[in-house]
Amino acid sequence: MSVFKKGLFMNPVYNKISSVPLRIQLYFWITYFSFNVLRWGNFYQDYIYSFKSNLIGFPIHIILCYLFIFIFLPKLFQGKIIEFFSYLALSLGITLILKFELTYYFINTDVLPEFAGITSKITFDYAIQTILGEVYVITFVTAIKLIIDWMKQRDLLAKNNKILLENELKYLRSQIQPHFFFNTLNNLYSLAIDKSEKTPDIILKLSDLMKYFLYETGKKFQELDKEVMHIKNYIEIEKLRYNENLKINFKIEGEIKKVRIIPLLLIPLVENAFKHGVRNCIGHSYIHIDLIVNKNSIYFAVENSMSKPNTKLKEQIGGIGLSNIKKRLDLNYGKDNYQLKTFEEKNKHIAQLNINLAK
Repeated sequence: MSVFKKGLFMNPVYNKISSVPLRIQLYFWITYFSFNVLRWGNFYQDYIYSFKSNLIGFPIHIILCYLFIFIFLPKLFQGKIIEFFSYLALSLGITLILKFELTYYFINTDVLPEFAGITSKITFDYAIQTILGEVYVITFVTAIKLIIDWMKQRDLLAKNNKILLENELKYLRSQIQPHFFFNTLNNLYSLAIDKSEKTPDIILKLSDLMKYFLYETGKKFQELDKEVMHIKNYIEIEKLRYNENLKINFKIEGEIKKVRIIPLLLIPLVENAFKHGVRNCIGHSYIHIDLIVNKNSIYFAVENSMSKPNTKLKEQIGGIGLSNIKKRLDLNYGKDNYQLKTFEEKNKHIAQLNINLAK
């Protein structure tokens, strides 16, 4: 009950999602009326009597149904149980008397011809049959109404969730860019201090990467070969800071041109290899990158040498990349369609990502 209370009747958009076009309501009642006339006309073998009887009964049905749906039922879901049953009992009592009087004076003094004998006053059997008939109509119409409302609210929630999802993805994607440029500008700053001849090259490559970020990463999915080119450019920028002390091996297997992937998904793993791995190493260091593409999967692994990690720097900004990757994988692929593992062994750090593309 609490689910309906919070999700339907207490929802601020209830008035919008609960409205059924008047044209549809009119078609429904005309169809229901015609069906009842034919049904009872066949039972009585008197279609004129059935038409007259339903002509009196249906306005009562309609009024009672709308009262129940829009006034009585919300009381129940608001926890006003006594008020709900009081209104319902009062309305059924008035309906019983009203239907009897109208039938008796305008159609037939035998108000219950389907029973043996003549019923010309409100008897127990007449009361039970009339009340059960009204309850049946109310239940039937209310069930249809609640199903329509539930379907509309489900669609509304799905639409809102889609908007929230798109906004979150945009935020996560935008979060990568300042994080990436922050690291790259640090590199540039170091080279500028040293008055390195490499500074113009890194500025040029950074310009190319900014162009990639601004114009080619706004899509939901990007071609994998473009992402690989982006990673290679980033590696070239980072390599400018190192001499022969750093060895980088980037191995690619499989066809990458026809595969699509969410933009900027893989680069944080490579960033972390530089930022929290080889940058803190003394002497020779290495980074091994493996990209294996099959028809229904992508495997991406980054292994880098490391000495003692710079934990202070890691606590400040190092967590942005990995947490971002996990959120984006959850939102785009689902938790069951990928595996992301990061672990440390002796003097090396390994990050492995498997993505199931089949689903």
